[in-house]
Amino acid sequence: MKKKTKKKYVIVRSHTAGVHAGYLETIKKDQVVLTQSIRLWRWYGASLSQVAVTGPTQGDNRFGMPVNETIIISPQGFEIAECTNEAMKAIQGVPSWKV
Repeated sequence: MKKKTKKKYVIVRSHTAGVHAGYLETIKKDQVVLTQSIRLWRWYGASLSQVAVTGPTQGDNRFGMPVNETIIISPQGFEIAECTNEAMKAIQGVPSWKV
């Protein structure tokens, strides 16, 4: 029986597509695929590293609506930070920013 592996919840920063949080599906050269992805437009915290550890601090955080899948292509590369469970819950708990 194949053991099911738990997908990592990560924050991805790319040069061309901005910042996203979601479950890491695949990484291939210049492409990252996330599921249940949320775009982070504005966040409060000292850095994205802090957001990956503690989640965003209180403030006017602006996160987009979750989408089933996001494919991010960036020939310039990516920064990928694995989130703690605390940060994942905090990120997912920010209400979607809508206009």
